[in-house]
Amino acid sequence: MMMQLKRMLDVLVCGLLLFSLVSAQESTQKTEPEQAAAKRKAAAKRRDDSQQRVASLHELADRLEIRPGATIADIGAGKGNDSWVFADIVGTQGGVLSVEITEDSVKKLKQEAASRDLTQVHPVLGQSDTPNLPEDSVDMAFMHYVYHHLAKPREMLRNIWHALKPGGYYVVVDRHKGTLVDWVPRADREKKHYWLAETTFVREAREVGFEFVGFGEQEWYAKDDTFVIIMQRPNDVDFRGGDPDPMPPIDGTILNDLLSTSERSQSRIAFVALGEGRRLIKPLMQKCQGEAVDIVLEEWATQKDERPEVPPGLELLSVLTEKGDPKLSSDPLDAVYFLDTYHLLFHGDVLLPSLRQHLTDEGRIYVLDRKADEELSHREASHRRSIAPETVVREMTEYGFELESSTAPSSASRFLQVFRNRP
Repeated sequence: MMMQLKRMLDVLVCGLLLFSLVSAQESTQKTEPEQAAAKRKAAAKRRDDSQQRVASLHELADRLEIRPGATIADIGAGKGNDSWVFADIVGTQGGVLSVEITEDSVKKLKQEAASRDLTQVHPVLGQSDTPNLPEDSVDMAFMHYVYHHLAKPREMLRNIWHALKPGGYYVVVDRHKGTLVDWVPRADREKKHYWLAETTFVREAREVGFEFVGFGEQEWYAKDDTFVIIMQRPNDVDFRGGDPDPMPPIDGTILNDLLSTSERSQSRIAFVALGEGRRLIKPLMQKCQGEAVDIVLEEWATQKDERPEVPPGLELLSVLTEKGDPKLSSDPLDAVYFLDTYHLLFHGDVLLPSLRQHLTDEGRIYVLDRKADEELSHREASHRRSIAPETVVREMTEYGFELESSTAPSSASRFLQVFRNRP
């Protein structure tokens, strides 16, 4: 009996194994067509993306009036796919400077350009801090998914600025839209892949001497978290660096206007101030009987430990926002001063409600900023460093505040608004 049972078990086990093998084979056979279809679909998407990218480059060049005979620098050219498109745009009378940072890459670019008979393409050996291009030689510099790798961005930006002709354009395609997510040291970015943010790029480019022109996403084929930002070297040939459109100086009349609207005693206040606005911190602190908090916007900072300079003789508790959250203690605030900073906000939907929760019943929020001639999206306002007063009122109203007063200081370029909590 035991022998019969053993034989029956052996037969059952063999049957199960055979069934498993057959089922696995059938499963494999079923997925092979699916896998082939997936490969065909992926290949078709790559071809479609490639064709759309070619069209996007043509549209960008057309928008910026880059015509046959122009010179384009393709910085971080890779295998040269964009360089071949640029060669078609500028024609044989123009030039394409295809920049890479290894001799092997440059050699391969030269070989491929020769095989395509593209005599207008000139591969260039660059470095991590310079594209090694002649001064005043380029009509448009282009970077695709390169900027976030720069370990020495300001040095590279200065050298690109000098390589451009006056009025020349600098187009950067990269990620992320909005503010920084990956807070890593710049030196770590060169060899590893960490996305940056448009706010970082625009700030660094402006401080080196570029003007913000606009966005290029409408011409670009990828509709995701990719930003396409167009900067420009100023046409003024005498200009040699620094923000070409800085915030105007703050004079004594602006301070008087601000002081006259903040006569209430203040025990604890917060500043959101940058640039010229920080000159107002010290005189405004004279009205405060207690602690002052320096709220540093992530929209401005390029590193987690970066802080604007504190006025001499003052001590301020500094906090960096995190997706808009200022991480404030539970202590109430009697006043919050946005001094040349409201236009920067990408995370006002978090910051403003938080400030409202901390504001006392008699507390006020003061907004001093540069006036835009027309209403802009907050994204564009941030990069143009100006905002329409109507935009501020609408947003503050949305988050539970009401306008108490609005004045135009003697400096026509700025406006001053005072808000309180809406009952």
